Amino acid sequence: MTSRTALRRRTKHVLVAVAVPLGLLSCLWVLSFLWLQVFGTEGALPPKSRLPEVPSGASVVDEGTECASGGCWRTITVVPAAGQAPEDLAREMGLSEELSLPPTLFDPASVYVGAEPREGKLIVRIGYQ
Repeated sequence: MTSRTALRRRTKHVLVAVAVPLGLLSCLWVLSFLWLQVFGTEGALPPKSRLPEVPSGASVVDEGTECASGGCWRTITVVPAAGQAPEDLAREMGLSEELSLPPTLFDPASVYVGAEPREGKLIVRIGYQ
């Protein structure tokens, strides 16, 4: 009988030791999501991990941020590979039209990604919606 009681007690301690940190992490994630929903329109930028991958042959020549009354966004300027048009590069990157990316585990807000060919380069913009 005592070994069964000890096993129950140990199981209870393990469950509490796992449930409490998971509960705290969940609360932090929800709070960060709410923070971005309420205050994310002014000055918040998506992490660089949300930028689309640049295919081989193309190169990033400039990175920056821009802000306006609606908030801020990241910009990257990509030069296509030799002989490739910026429009083809946009299609290859999946940016022929503006995308809306869903929240991720580490970035709990929706992100828009758009691209615009300009002067032989592709200007990619990414920001929170």
